[in-house]
Amino acid sequence: MRMYLMFAMKAFSNQLAYRSEVWLRLLGNFVTILIQVEIWRAVIGNGNVAGIRAEQMITYSIVNTLLFALLLNGVSSKVDGSLKSGGIASELIKPLSYPLYLLFDGLGNSLYQLAFTVAPSLLIAGLFFGMLPPATLTNFLAFLLALMLALIISFLLGYLISLLAFWFMNHFALSWMMGGLITIFAGSFLPLWFFPPSWASVANMLPFQYMGYVPAAIYLGNITETELWQVLAVGAGWIVGLLVLVQWLWTRAVRRLVVQGG
Repeated sequence: MRMYLMFAMKAFSNQLAYRSEVWLRLLGNFVTILIQVEIWRAVIGNGNVAGIRAEQMITYSIVNTLLFALLLNGVSSKVDGSLKSGGIASELIKPLSYPLYLLFDGLGNSLYQLAFTVAPSLLIAGLFFGMLPPATLTNFLAFLLALMLALIISFLLGYLISLLAFWFMNHFALSWMMGGLITIFAGSFLPLWFFPPSWASVANMLPFQYMGYVPAAIYLGNITETELWQVLAVGAGWIVGLLVLVQWLWTRAVRRLVVQGG
């Protein structure tokens, strides 16, 4: 485990070389939140829509925008680069678990984003737009659990795409499709409680809601305490299912790997 923690620390320190990028990310987060805040203020005004007030939607937008910055979405790009360069061969002969290496590398990047992008953006957004506190202490603790589920599910979905790239030799189209599905069904911009029943049913059958809607809804208390633990248990079930799937794909992907040149 110590070796993987070192990989996470290395990923964190590598990001320090791009400190100037922090200002662009802070500006990008601020503009993204500003646009959503103005849209929801215009749509909801001083009243409510389906029982949801503008203050709740502003908090929802802030939580979702900053949560997206923490997700482990760069896994498929990293594996795709290794496949094209042939570097995957040297990675596989090292005495380590390649999936765990990818996970801790991603966690190191997320820790950097948390310290230098998400925390400052949260402070700025709170000052400019206002932000509701967690509904209860239980909701806050459950939100932290949901955040961990979101990180793991985002990693497993990115890893799934990278494994499929072993067959297609390119991850771009798959990643593009996955990005579209996440944008719609994670509820990043439009919460699931505004979805028509048919679309909400589809979203509830997919894991993407755990990467946006579920953490924000738990934070706001829009998921009752009775439903809360059931929702988290289903998220844990998705993790187990995805783990089985990626392990099955991994054993087959390695068998068909052919590295040319040297």
